[in-house]
Amino acid sequence: MQSTVSDLRKHIQLLCSDGRRPGSTGYKRTQDYICDYINSTGNTVNTQEFYALPFGRCKNIYTEVGPTESAIPRIVIGAHYDTLGRSGPGADDNASAVAVVLELMAHASNKLPITFVFFDYEEMFGFGALKGSKAFVADYKKPIRKAIILDLVGGSLMPGFDNVYFQFGQALPPLTFDRLDFYHLPILFVEPVGSCLPRSDYGRFRSKGVPFTFISSGTPWYYHTLDDVPDNLLFEKMARLVGCLIQSLSHADIITAPNLLPEPGWDRFSELTEKISAVPAFDNAFFHKLSALEDGPSRLNMMRMYFKVLPVLKKLGADLWQ
Repeated sequence: MQSTVSDLRKHIQLLCSDGRRPGSTGYKRTQDYICDYINSTGNTVNTQEFYALPFGRCKNIYTEVGPTESAIPRIVIGAHYDTLGRSGPGADDNASAVAVVLELMAHASNKLPITFVFFDYEEMFGFGALKGSKAFVADYKKPIRKAIILDLVGGSLMPGFDNVYFQFGQALPPLTFDRLDFYHLPILFVEPVGSCLPRSDYGRFRSKGVPFTFISSGTPWYYHTLDDVPDNLLFEKMARLVGCLIQSLSHADIITAPNLLPEPGWDRFSELTEKISAVPAFDNAFFHKLSALEDGPSRLNMMRMYFKVLPVLKKLGADLWQ
């Protein structure tokens, strides 16, 4: 655990030495760092260039571990490395996930066909988002069995969530690990207005019919602000996520198991809303009403929940922990 924490800190220190807006110095430094680290693990660097406004030439970076025969379906594990200018160093969004994927790659078994990919241009720069993953799924020539996408995996949504991750999709069974709590929920939880607005790169895989799992610790108060800095990251939490995924990927039946597992239900939603309402800023009638729902929330409920959570998180910021 401690060595992983140390390794994660080293990754974050480099990744967050500057912002990673496409075309910037930090962006190019990050590309070099990812490529150098792939080489240091004995794997081969592959790049995929694509053109996208307003930046022109962009670049996905990936490496293939395990059997590489073209007919063998692969597991894709990915995270985007770009940032918005207003995200500062983008420690949680998305250096945290890049660091975790780098560590997963370093510890990957050579028995499983896994492609580790670092996507460019996930953010919205005025010309649409998810450009890197769109290019990847369009041009990658080998069959993809399932995709595991990580985004914002280093923080805490609000007090009481320091050990919580959210898991969506049907490619992996509900995850469990020591001192981590995974809420396995329907994708409606993060897509209250529908699948037309996916929250991360998993959306491009879904549109191609690839089963996915999306993992996140949520969008905390510093999301898309200059306060997204390394001091807000929970490195031991990230290290436990690395351990959890290494454990999950160590089972050979991850390849032979059905691609699509049962759709997650709302059985823990009441528990989650009670956990939210335990934070004084969210102790109100609406959340108590949600916790009393027996069949899960409607789309309208979820939209209202977003408008009642995210603005308050932004307004109170770090004061929530006072």
